[in-house]
Amino acid sequence: MHDNYPSFPGFENVSLEDSYVLDIAVHPGVLTLELDLLLLPGHPRYGIPLTGERACFRPATIVFSSVRDLHWTGQGVIKPAIDAGGSTDFGSVDSLARLDANYKIVGDWGEINLQSDAPSLSIHPAPTA
Repeated sequence: MHDNYPSFPGFENVSLEDSYVLDIAVHPGVLTLELDLLLLPGHPRYGIPLTGERACFRPATIVFSSVRDLHWTGQGVIKPAIDAGGSTDFGSVDSLARLDANYKIVGDWGEINLQSDAPSLSIHPAPTA
């Protein structure tokens, strides 16, 4: 069975393709992606874009726990982008899909294939303008 991320619990009404990957961390048993996540209308945390933003972005974290196997190819291919304010990002998540107990995440920063529990998405409080 092949499922794309919008069908994952907690991933409804978000756009990973239009979000920014701020950091990727791999530790024994855990993969974490820190994001500036684009929330779509219909998401319970959706709000008016903050001053200077083109859409409703919120800091968020995707966590894959109980990682049993992980392969990351294409690391180091891209350098982080630096915006006018000095913030860096590694592009977006082009795709996140599940095939049985395996997950595949693809972006400018490479491709990660892993076996783990289902990912969780945690959206942090909005920063104050």
